Amino acid sequence: MKRRTWKTALSMVLTAAILAGCGGVNNGGTPGTGAGEAKTEEQKTEGQKSKVQGGETAAGNDGAADTGLSGQKLVVGTMAKAMGLPLKYALDKGYFADKGLEVEIVTFATGAPINEAMNAGELDVAVSGMASVYNLATGNYTYIGDTMISEEGQSLYIRPDSALASSGEKDGIVGSKETVKGISILGPLSTSAQYNAIKYVESFGLTSEDFTMVSMEYAQAYQAFITGEGDGIATIPPYSFQLEAAGYVDAADVATLMGQPLTDGIYVSNKVLEEKRGDLQVLMEVYYQACQELLDDPGMRAEAGMKWYGEEGVTYSDEDMENEIKAQTYTTVDKLKSQDYIFGATMANMGAFFTTQELIEASNLPNIEKSFDTSFVENIIGTTVTTAKIDL
Repeated sequence: MKRRTWKTALSMVLTAAILAGCGGVNNGGTPGTGAGEAKTEEQKTEGQKSKVQGGETAAGNDGAADTGLSGQKLVVGTMAKAMGLPLKYALDKGYFADKGLEVEIVTFATGAPINEAMNAGELDVAVSGMASVYNLATGNYTYIGDTMISEEGQSLYIRPDSALASSGEKDGIVGSKETVKGISILGPLSTSAQYNAIKYVESFGLTSEDFTMVSMEYAQAYQAFITGEGDGIATIPPYSFQLEAAGYVDAADVATLMGQPLTDGIYVSNKVLEEKRGDLQVLMEVYYQACQELLDDPGMRAEAGMKWYGEEGVTYSDEDMENEIKAQTYTTVDKLKSQDYIFGATMANMGAFFTTQELIEASNLPNIEKSFDTSFVENIIGTTVTTAKIDL
C-alpha cells in the first residue's frame, strides 16, 4: 500500500476546519447489530488489589477485597475489527477476570448501530470509531480514551478505467473537479466513510451537494461496487486491501484528507461513568495492556485476529491480516506519554467538520470537548496529557 503525504507534509498537526462560522481544532489545552456475542466469565479473588483513580485499595478487616468495582457485568459494544481485538484478546486471556471484572462483548457492523445501542441503554461502554462523535455531541456521554490508529486502509476507491482515475493526482488525491462533480459514492452514513467522501469532493472545490452518497454497510457496498454500482466506494479493511489487490485505484484516504491518522476511541454514558468508575479504570488498564501485547507479537495478533474475525463472519486472508497489521496500530502507554500526543484529536476534528456539514448542530459542538475525561489515562501514566481544543 502506498504511504501517504500527511506523514511528512503535515506531521500529525490537526487540520483547521473553520467553515461557515464554525470552528476548527487546535492543539492547546490541558487537562446493525452484528452476530456473535462473546462469552463472559467471572472470577473474583479475595484479597485482590485494583487501581482506582490512581490509587490502590486493599482488603478490609473482614477479609473481603475492596476493589472499587461495582460487582456488575460491564457490557461493551465494538466491531470485529482491529479496534475490538484487544478486548477479545484480553477476555480470552482471562485478564479481566483476573482483576475481578466481568466483561461481555457485543459486536456490531459499524459505529452507527453502536450509537443506537448506547442510546437504548443496552451497552455500558463503546469501543468504536468516528461515529462516536455524534453521541458525544449530545452531552450525555464521556470520552475516556483513544484506541486504534489507522495510518492507512480507510480510503476511497475508484475504477482504474474511469475518467476519475485518468484525470491526474495531486498531493495523494486522484481526480479533478470536472470528473468528480456528480459522482456517486457507496458507503455507510455517519461513519468515517462519509467523512472520506465529503472531504474528497471538497478537495476539488466542490460541496456535498455535488455528489451522491449511496448509503450501504461496508460489506454490501463492497459487493455492489465490484459488480458495477457506483463511481467510488469509501471503505475500510479488509475491503480496502481487497480492492487495492484487485487493481482498483486508491483515490484518497482519510489520513491524507484529515492531515493526521484516524484514531478510534472509547466512550461511556455519563450514568455509567458515575456508577462504574472503578470498572472503567480496570477496563482501560487491561485494554492498553492488550494493545501493547498485540503490537509486540504480530504473529499472535494475526492468529487472534483471524480466529475472531472468522467467528464473527468477516472473511480475512493472510494477506489482508498482514496489511491490517501494517496499516493499523494501537494507542499504547508509551504513546500516551509522548510529547506530541493529543487526547481526543480525531473526535474534536470530526466534530468540527460535521458541524460545518450541519450534521451536528453548532450549539452542540462544545459538548464534544466537554466530554473529554483524561483522568483514566492519566491514572495509568501518572502524569497529565494534552487535550484537543475546538475553536468556536
